[in-house]
Amino acid sequence: MLGLVVTLIAQSGTSSSRGAPAPSSTGSRGLPTPETSATADPSETPADDVVTTLSPLPSPSKAAAKILRTGDFTLIEGYSADLEHGTVGASVKNPDMAWTGGDEFAAMNGRVADTSQGATPKICAKALDNSSSTGWMVSGLEGTWFCMPTSANHLAAVEWLGLGDGGNRYHYIIWDVTAPSDDG
Repeated sequence: MLGLVVTLIAQSGTSSSRGAPAPSSTGSRGLPTPETSATADPSETPADDVVTTLSPLPSPSKAAAKILRTGDFTLIEGYSADLEHGTVGASVKNPDMAWTGGDEFAAMNGRVADTSQGATPKICAKALDNSSSTGWMVSGLEGTWFCMPTSANHLAAVEWLGLGDGGNRYHYIIWDVTAPSDDG
């Protein structure tokens, strides 16, 4: 009984500072992810396969969209990430986001929006109605979710986990959902 109370207290202390009710992302370890192409550029490195974050995953929706890929990665200054293929490097072929230093990352397609409601396909589609070209990583707001279209026009969410050894750490998820048009 004491172990259950300690577990509940520990879990309640790891919830996102943005207040999104969602299960721990450690529950996503069993999700299949496509392998990185054998023809990948040697300067690119695969994103981490093992999800180690205690931050919440995007909130579940009523009609759950198929998850195409999920994982963790670190961007060092000057690197970009191709979320669709799970690659990170200095010269990624189809980058979705890049970090050149400072407090913001660039959405390579020009559209990113943060959300205080967690991240689901529905929440992200609505958030992209008010998008910008950069995502701001504010110290103290680790756990912020950013929604963006990928290079293949799938809807994705990226959670900023904070600055770690070697760069900014992120958790991401891509849904088999077409990103909404930016036509206003």
